[in-house]
Amino acid sequence: MKKIINGILLGLIVALVLIWVLVEPPLSSPLGTSSLSRFLPFFPHLKTQKIVYGFLPYWNLKTATLQPELTHLAYFALSIDADGNIVTTVNGNAEPGYYQLQSEEFLAANQLTKTYGGKTEVVLSQFDNDTIEQFLSSPSAQTTFFQAVDSLLLAYPFNGINVDIEYIGDAPPALRERYTQFISQFRQHLNETYEDIQLTVDMYAAASSKQMIWEVEKIAPLVDYIVVMAYDFHRSSSLRAGPVAPLFQKETSWKESINTYLKDFVKKTSPDKLLLGIPFYGYEWETTSQEPESFTLPQSGATASFKRVKELLTQKEELEVVEHWDENALAPYLSYIKNGRYYLVYYEDARSITYKLDYVNQLDLAGVAIWSLGYEGDSRELWEAVDNTLKIKN
Repeated sequence: MKKIINGILLGLIVALVLIWVLVEPPLSSPLGTSSLSRFLPFFPHLKTQKIVYGFLPYWNLKTATLQPELTHLAYFALSIDADGNIVTTVNGNAEPGYYQLQSEEFLAANQLTKTYGGKTEVVLSQFDNDTIEQFLSSPSAQTTFFQAVDSLLLAYPFNGINVDIEYIGDAPPALRERYTQFISQFRQHLNETYEDIQLTVDMYAAASSKQMIWEVEKIAPLVDYIVVMAYDFHRSSSLRAGPVAPLFQKETSWKESINTYLKDFVKKTSPDKLLLGIPFYGYEWETTSQEPESFTLPQSGATASFKRVKELLTQKEELEVVEHWDENALAPYLSYIKNGRYYLVYYEDARSITYKLDYVNQLDLAGVAIWSLGYEGDSRELWEAVDNTLKIKN
């Protein structure tokens, strides 16, 4: 009888261990109440190879240092007009994204990416609501767009296309349908014309929770990856200073967070379709006090690259710099005083980036997308976090 009881107990223990190891951690509670105890136990067998997708804006071409962890380089960006043409001039001058694509710096970046074994993509963008509506309402404009893409792929050795159509605000149902139809037809065109051209689309973090232009569950099967732009929760124009990419909400301050929106995304598509957009930057404001989340002075906000933060930290005594940590955002911020005026800088460092990468691992997302290459300067700190936390896809 004792052997039977022992056998039953042993069986229960084995079953519990198997459940603990094999069952995916629940999305709703990947973290607890403090930054030291929030993350569930991490199991290496859940860690699939990850994509590290980096956006390289044309204005950082001369300063960005490409790192070997990068698996996909996305050149940002070529603008598309309402008629489907690639914009080459603006007010009689060369459009900078188009002009820099032909530069020696881009050719060198493309070659280095290939040397690392990575792939190169190009971002095709539209940011004006009226332009987007006209483009999506015109079959002839979309035909022109397909032809423009063909010419582009003939001239440059791109491995993929990133569609960055950002419609501001809620979108009418008809416009949502037209966007989905456009992506469907574009996918069909690429499949019929090329053997292996990757298609990714960029979406706001709230796209799966609100009635924006993206019908996530319909678009996901048509694309290789969705880049969830999980940043700019606070912007340069924000009335209060705050984190650019809070991992969790703070009821008394901000209710939107990466975790809030990713829970909705994984309900509508498989996690292996999602690239979590992470920032290599923050924002800096002149504020009314040194207190966290202080009111900002109008038009004082500016992008604070990781390089900028490192420069501020070298002036600790001169500027009375004080470093802080937000337990909800799981991100750092600092305060300083210059000429008697108060400033707050919310940013990302190796610790906060590591938390986001752990989150990607726990949800078994496809990987990350970095905005943007060049903002980290020459420092390897953020890249070491990537290298130490993610299993990079070859």
